[in-house]
Amino acid sequence: MRFSIFSKAAAMLAASLSLFIALPAKADWLRAETAHFIVYGDVPERELRAYAERAERFDGLLRAYYPIQVDHEIPKLEIFLANGRRDMERAWPGIGGNVAGWYSPNSNRIYSVVDLRSDNGNSTLFHEYAHHFMFQMPAGARPAWFVEGFAEYYSMVEIRPDRIRFGLDNPGRMNSLTIGANSWAPMEDVLTWRISPSGRYQGHSYYAQSWAMTHFFMSTPERIRMLGQYLARVAAGEESVAAMREVTGRTPDQLQSDVRRYMSGSITFYTPQIDIPIPEVAITRMSPAEAALAWYQLRLDTARVIETHDDDEDLEGKSEAERTRILRDREEARQHRAELITNSLAAAARFPGDRTGILVTAKAQRVQGDPAAALATLQPLLSDSSTDAEALRVAAFALMDQTRAEGADGMALRRRAMGYFARSMDAEPLNFQTYLGLNDTRRGQARYPTDNDISTLEVASNLAPQSFESRMRLAEAYMSRGMNGEAIMVLQPVANSPHATSYKRRARAMIATASGQAVVVDEAAPEDEGADTGADGATPED
Repeated sequence: MRFSIFSKAAAMLAASLSLFIALPAKADWLRAETAHFIVYGDVPERELRAYAERAERFDGLLRAYYPIQVDHEIPKLEIFLANGRRDMERAWPGIGGNVAGWYSPNSNRIYSVVDLRSDNGNSTLFHEYAHHFMFQMPAGARPAWFVEGFAEYYSMVEIRPDRIRFGLDNPGRMNSLTIGANSWAPMEDVLTWRISPSGRYQGHSYYAQSWAMTHFFMSTPERIRMLGQYLARVAAGEESVAAMREVTGRTPDQLQSDVRRYMSGSITFYTPQIDIPIPEVAITRMSPAEAALAWYQLRLDTARVIETHDDDEDLEGKSEAERTRILRDREEARQHRAELITNSLAAAARFPGDRTGILVTAKAQRVQGDPAAALATLQPLLSDSSTDAEALRVAAFALMDQTRAEGADGMALRRRAMGYFARSMDAEPLNFQTYLGLNDTRRGQARYPTDNDISTLEVASNLAPQSFESRMRLAEAYMSRGMNGEAIMVLQPVANSPHATSYKRRARAMIATASGQAVVVDEAAPEDEGADTGADGATPED
């Protein structure tokens, strides 16, 4: 997802400045917590409670069909409820008007934002949480079409107090399948997630066919067994098309005909006779500072402290039109970044001495490139007896920022940062970023990676299997110790991501190196307008 306004950049910046400086006169933010979610929103308590209950019951449905055995507590997913387009713009300036929400697994904070006022708000939540849930399932290479097909299939869920139904019709996807007899992409392309060189097949065709094929296989016990056999073969390293032909006895063309016939008739949906009780929901009211600064907190937590550009944005070999677009997007991102820093500091200044105001100020100073100021700001929260895990963690990262400064005493700063990270971990042991921070203090040092370094990364990856950064770091550590088989297992979900990212390219290159094979470069699926925004790891400030 990229920002799309450039010619009126100055007007856009002025508008965004006024949007964020004008804090609401009374923000009545509430926080709802369940067994697997923390939901925030400036919405009535009744609406927030109903939303949290619905999310928790959806989790219960997935766990009933896909039990997950883990030996540790699972961190809760944070969901931010946007109350219409104004809130969506606060969370992601410049976001498209047709986007109902997004999920970001690869920032400093794993979270989802959903527009409550969108007709697709519920299906967006279910789709994105299906992605989040899938990464908690046993590791293995799942083909890209199934990653999206699974999420689309379970996005169409009806959850009522007395009934749950899933596998329902998706009118939008069905429309994509019926707009013309020649509109379907070749099934071989869908199985391998390739793009037609001519660009003939649009993104919605891939998503629709992935949904349709998942629906087809989920429609009977026999097909469910075949799907399981196919997924097992792919996880074992077999090529997708060959595995499908072996399991089903059908060529890609024959399979496409099978799916087309199925979708032209009565599709199968389920009303499970299982008891998923109404969950307990704890509601608390957020403080005035927490309410006023909520969107700033989220954006600062996902902003890159060091401005870098993804390898996707390399200008070499690009057409003039592509170069223009890339440079335009970079300029807009810089403007949004400057606006975030300026307005975060101004908003936080309205709450002097407040913990949230202090944290927002320090985070803005880090993004501004002034870690010394951030550390000075945090001092009231950093006493020797402090158990404020977030303040300790932000201070530790600020110290690591300083190690990159020319002439800085790196070793002393690393030791101080390590102490803050350790105290933060003791106070909040389920935050994966703390473990990645501890890894930061060790990377590039003597004898890295030690057994303890690997253990630290394994904890980070176990707590946040959705984080590609955690997986990549762990795989690199494994490979440096000759543990290539373990590295491949960790990298497979990254390599099979449906979306084109630098993480995916690096993962595929690392798997090729670990297995002694040539690197295979292929294209990812085209973007589906209005769907799955952010599932590739993109965050508003990237």
